[in-house]
Amino acid sequence: MKNLWKWTGVCGMVLVMVALTTGITAAQEGKTFEGHLIRVDANAHVITLKEGDKEMQFTYGEQTELVAPQKDNQDVAVKQGSRLKISYVENAGQNVATKIEIIEV
Repeated sequence: MKNLWKWTGVCGMVLVMVALTTGITAAQEGKTFEGHLIRVDANAHVITLKEGDKEMQFTYGEQTELVAPQKDNQDVAVKQGSRLKISYVENAGQNVATKIEIIEV
């Protein structure tokens, strides 16, 4: 009987931890920034956007999702001045892009 209570307590703790972690992740995924492409540093994996007076930098990597429009079944090339929307999370003082959407080339 003691083992049953012990396992019930452990399972309850695991469920609480999963619920808290899921809530934190969901809260972080809600940030977006939309602006014009200023520059891309491919070596450092940093992209910079500007909207009005606000300029923001984002790191990106292989796990970053890229959503690009197509023309004649080919991805559209991005150039300086293209309008992008970036979904990101803040991690260790950096803005880490989770998704980059090309809105206007």
